Amino acid sequence: MKNKQIDKEKVRYLCRLLFDLTKISVMYVDNSDEIQAEFSSHYIINPFYNDKRRLLTQLLTYPKYISVPVLQRTNNLENYIVVPVMDKKDNMGSILIGPVLYREIEEETVIGLIKDSDLPIKKKAELLHYYSCVPVIDKMTLIRAGTLIHYFIYGKEINITEIIEQGLPQNHPSLHVRSHLDITLAKRRQNDLIHHDLMIERNFLQCIKDGNKEKLVEMLGNYESLFEGEGVLAKSSYLRSQKNSIICLIAAATRSAIDGGLNPELALTLSDLFIQQLEEAREIQEVIAIRNKSMYDFVEKVHTNKAAGYSRPIMLCLNYIFNHIYQNISLEQLAEKSELHPNYLSKIFKKEVGKSVSQYIQEQRIEEAKKLLQLSNYTISEISTLLNFHDQSYFTTTFKKILGVTPKQYRNNQ
Repeated sequence: MKNKQIDKEKVRYLCRLLFDLTKISVMYVDNSDEIQAEFSSHYIINPFYNDKRRLLTQLLTYPKYISVPVLQRTNNLENYIVVPVMDKKDNMGSILIGPVLYREIEEETVIGLIKDSDLPIKKKAELLHYYSCVPVIDKMTLIRAGTLIHYFIYGKEINITEIIEQGLPQNHPSLHVRSHLDITLAKRRQNDLIHHDLMIERNFLQCIKDGNKEKLVEMLGNYESLFEGEGVLAKSSYLRSQKNSIICLIAAATRSAIDGGLNPELALTLSDLFIQQLEEAREIQEVIAIRNKSMYDFVEKVHTNKAAGYSRPIMLCLNYIFNHIYQNISLEQLAEKSELHPNYLSKIFKKEVGKSVSQYIQEQRIEEAKKLLQLSNYTISEISTLLNFHDQSYFTTTFKKILGVTPKQYRNNQ
């Protein structure tokens, strides 16, 4: 079914075929969020919702211009994959595949969910019955179902990693860690996982240490149970238990990233910020998104670091510059740190980095100035002084030489 003109009857037929094949519930919702077709072996509504509109509100949050399948998870542990139905550039609706569970829901988890939602405990039996009716499959099976529907609608293959990335709510305010990371690092520079299979855990953390993005994505898809359900770290609240488990995971991932060559100050600051965002989260959906985003960020930064292929002496120099960007840095200091003669260090630095030591330091200071102009209330004069430029005029000249605009113009354009 090529994407020339969407035939709604064919979409309904496609939904029916998928349900008959998988026995997973399938729903077709139009662009007004009205249900046009639904196929299911049971029509029990989760007791957490008064009606299906509350459920749809959680699931239909993706940008309406995309055609990529979106992994969605409700606050009550149900998993869906949503396939947007596009007619040229217009969103005609969505195919919702689910709910499914990645593991069976235990009574203790249901009690935690009830307490998190302030529901009466008498709802427990009804909830246990509901969850017992929801199919249990692995994450990759759900992803492949979405991939299949996407192929029939658009006639083209899609990479599984694209689906998983789209599943992260990138615009959620709690995930805007980048700017917080930059300003927190600026301020600082001015002044074991439990209850899991150890081999799976080690392999997962090795992905971060190696900067292996593809393997990490695969493991998050195949081994969702690594992070869910085996250890209960807060009996009174499922949300609190998940937060505690993910804090342990972030701590272990931080150590792996440092072992993989990531600057320790960068890794530890990133860890602190993700944990802060985690503590502010109020919904399971948000907590899981932060977990995934933190793992992707760690592995991405290690991957980028390793891709540069710098030798150990040069990495020592780069880390020293990073950590002391607000101080005077000389070639002699770097030579002492790397235990090389200044002249030899200067030569191999230029060969590996592609620019001289002084040029690199200057560019890094301008990069730091950009962050301060965006994220702080420092005046241009104060930024110039903080970053050890001789005077504001020299700072402005250097800034414009590298970026093509003055610091004032840059700040005004942000």
